[in-house]
Amino acid sequence: PTPHPGMPGAEAVAGATVATAEGPSLTWTAPASWRPKGGSTMRKGSYAVGPADGPAGDLAVTAFPGDVGGDLANVNRWRGQMQLPPIDGQELAGALEALEVNGLKILVADIDGGANAERLLGAIVPFNGATWFFKLVGPAAVVAAEADAFRAMLQTIRVAEAPAAHP
Repeated sequence: PTPHPGMPGAEAVAGATVATAEGPSLTWTAPASWRPKGGSTMRKGSYAVGPADGPAGDLAVTAFPGDVGGDLANVNRWRGQMQLPPIDGQELAGALEALEVNGLKILVADIDGGANAERLLGAIVPFNGATWFFKLVGPAAVVAAEADAFRAMLQTIRVAEAPAAHP
């Protein structure tokens, strides 16, 4: 698979326009077994993850201007998607794993949906005044089986090369 450069733009969602990040982009290399899906103007990348003949997880790559409410708000948004109660600021450090990859600071959350039998792996990547999100969500067994591949993909994230200037 080829790296996916960011696409500038905005998408109307429920009557509101959601700004997406523009400018320098990040690239990554998805595992060969992940199947690219049609994206949208909000998604920088989109993949079906897991067995082709069974329930699959969804990997979405998005980027938004600013900090999108901060790390606590983002983790609690994901917890809400897993039908879990929010955590407070004191619990945040224990909910995130910090990585540094190719000069980028990445925070990774692993959220078990418990009773709903789903799991979410999410990475928060601040870059160039925007926040990029790499989020894998799906059946707990599928996400567990793909967790190492998700982490390996995070290790490939880097700043995209700027196109060469034409004389």
